[in-house]
Amino acid sequence: MNAADVLARKYGDLFELTKVTIDQGPTFLTGQNANTLAKQVTLFHLVRAGYLLEATYTLCSQGLATEAMVILRSLLNLYINLKWLTSTDVEHRFQRFADFEVVFKKLAMQTVIDHGDIWDEIKDENLTIHDQDFERIKKKYGLTKNKDFFNWSGKSIFMMASEKGVDLEKEYRIIYGQLSSIEHTGPESVRQYIDDSEKGSTTIKAGPRDENIYLVLITALEYYFHVKAIAHTIFDVEWTDLENDREAFLKFRNKYWIQE
Repeated sequence: MNAADVLARKYGDLFELTKVTIDQGPTFLTGQNANTLAKQVTLFHLVRAGYLLEATYTLCSQGLATEAMVILRSLLNLYINLKWLTSTDVEHRFQRFADFEVVFKKLAMQTVIDHGDIWDEIKDENLTIHDQDFERIKKKYGLTKNKDFFNWSGKSIFMMASEKGVDLEKEYRIIYGQLSSIEHTGPESVRQYIDDSEKGSTTIKAGPRDENIYLVLITALEYYFHVKAIAHTIFDVEWTDLENDREAFLKFRNKYWIQE
């Protein structure tokens, strides 16, 4: 029996719940039309959250929960974004999100022109392709400094998470902040991979590893369900058996908390 089979035996029900959730995806929106900007942006977040959950599951099922923490951080970032978008001033915030697509396209094009290896005639033809829309967005949102162009919300992730109505500062500090060290290969992540606790010896921790799997997957599922709940609200589609689903998930989560 290989390591993946061992993990599947230990966390079989958790893996099954995650797989069923992934397979269901946004099927609850069947027959719905994303005919407003709010619905379109929310659908984008929901679909991406599903892919992030699937990537988290794929890594965890192979014993790579530490690597999956980077994706978990991204999933929390997405949840903060969507909760901030829908907490207040919804129409303006969704519009700003959509408008900034122009800004990022212009910045990306300018970066390629400035630093990429492209022909002079392409530079001449495409340099101003987004200028009119770019100038319009700059004026609309008062974008005057370079840093203004790289933040679609006008706030840092921490500011968004801490804002009243979002109330995710605790999650930001515990999850987002701590997992940043793993994402950036910071010094706090060293002991996840290298062990020199035995005098005169340095070893590489073997993988796959039965470490943090339940913690990462359950947290990822919880964030995904929060995103799904927001999508139900935006599309005005009832979440059938919501209370039963919530109760079942809490019992499931408590099972692994107690086991470990």
